[in-house]
Amino acid sequence: MQTTVLLVGQTQRLLRFFHSLRFRLMLWYLLILGLALCAFSAAIYVFEAYTSYQNLDTILNPTIEQETSFYDAQSGQVTASSTNVLVILQNPQGDITQVMPAVPSSVLPALSSDLSHIKDWGKGQLWSTSRDSFTSAAHNNQGLLFTSGGSPVFTSAGSSIAADLGGAWDGYAIQRVTITNWQNHQPVAFLYVGVPSSNIPEQLRQLLASLAVATSLVVLFSSAGGYWLAARATRPVQTITRTAQEISATDLHRRLNLQQRDEIGELATTFDLMLDRLERAFERQRQFTADASHELRTPLSIVTTETERILQRPRTTQEYTQALSIILQEQQRMTRLVGDLLTLARADQGQSVLKRERVDLSEIVVDAAEDLAHLAERNAIEIRLSGLDELMVWGDRLYLTQLCLNLLENALKYSAQFGKQVEVKLSQDQSYARLQVIDQGPGIEAAHLPHLFERFYRVDQSRTHTRPTENASLPSGSGLGLSIARWIVEEHGGSIQVRSSPGEGSVFDVCFPL
Repeated sequence: MQTTVLLVGQTQRLLRFFHSLRFRLMLWYLLILGLALCAFSAAIYVFEAYTSYQNLDTILNPTIEQETSFYDAQSGQVTASSTNVLVILQNPQGDITQVMPAVPSSVLPALSSDLSHIKDWGKGQLWSTSRDSFTSAAHNNQGLLFTSGGSPVFTSAGSSIAADLGGAWDGYAIQRVTITNWQNHQPVAFLYVGVPSSNIPEQLRQLLASLAVATSLVVLFSSAGGYWLAARATRPVQTITRTAQEISATDLHRRLNLQQRDEIGELATTFDLMLDRLERAFERQRQFTADASHELRTPLSIVTTETERILQRPRTTQEYTQALSIILQEQQRMTRLVGDLLTLARADQGQSVLKRERVDLSEIVVDAAEDLAHLAERNAIEIRLSGLDELMVWGDRLYLTQLCLNLLENALKYSAQFGKQVEVKLSQDQSYARLQVIDQGPGIEAAHLPHLFERFYRVDQSRTHTRPTENASLPSGSGLGLSIARWIVEEHGGSIQVRSSPGEGSVFDVCFPL
């Protein structure tokens, strides 16, 4: 059983290795390297072969022209020959008629047989089709045509022709020239001309073998280097994988912190930034859940307490009315809180669709001031409106009304017991419309300003919701009004800012594009 488990584990490791990025990178590296080496080796081979045959042509072709000029049609013999040049004449019947320098007559039958057994003279070799044919159109005033074509035959140690001629003729390149009658194109004789030369085909075979061995060795040794490079290149990816596996929703503080200025480093930095965003999002979600639970628990506790108090003993009509009034106020508060939470949830999911139209912003401000007149009167605050000329903007009337109500209500609540006036100003510039809500409240310290539009954020944490009968004049908002206001402004393509100093009140400045 243990052996089976080990085999299964080894098989899985092998499968993971063959499917791993390191293995694929190594294969691609070897493939590209192998193709490059093969192309380089082929270029070397082609260049060497071309150069060798070209050098041979520069020696062999002039020699053939010279030897054909010495051929006498009357005698059928070559009258002269250059030094270190092999000349063999063979009649159409295959008999050797002349060899220069002379050789024993006893070797002629064997030499004739060997020459006759060479078919097509180089047609089967690599360069037979690419090498230009040499044709001598000089007739020597004899009515003869001399033609050579194909690749030469090389005599090397151990070859039959070299054995027939003797060891002195090893290392020659022999080219056959066909002598034909100019008029009837009938073969008259075959002239074999040989010059000293190395065995080019053998050299090329050795070069090809050397290149094949060298390429194979380089690819073999490069496979280890390629695997090492692939492992080194993917090591940061493994670090990212391990870190991602160790991260959970309750542990988002881990970071990669890879100090690399390449694509992997960029990926790691992006991953760290994503973790930062996720950590902040989870933190906001946890804080949002805790704050929402707290805000909902408070009115529910008040309703429960009031209900239990009333049910303890019979009460008068006035006491029942007072208790029901408190329960109604808390129910209205919960209804508004749930509505605000639903608005923000829809905004986060992108489900809120604005119905844009041309609306008069001054008309919306006047309606909002009228709706909150009772709150201003209760807190002995005057709402002062200025710049109420027609100011048309593109927007959703419902959401713009909610924006004005949130800003104005916030100003009225926090101005209670501190100021006597809240001013709303409207103005127009060339490119935007401006709405300003100015209160005479206690002001806000600079440390709180960056967090003012966060959900459930309160400048004074002690100002939480209290029982309605305790102190109705103090602000007891849910902390969502300014968050919703900022979302509405941003959805309309505008901006919202706040300026405030302790003891000098606050100014909420909203700009909308025209």
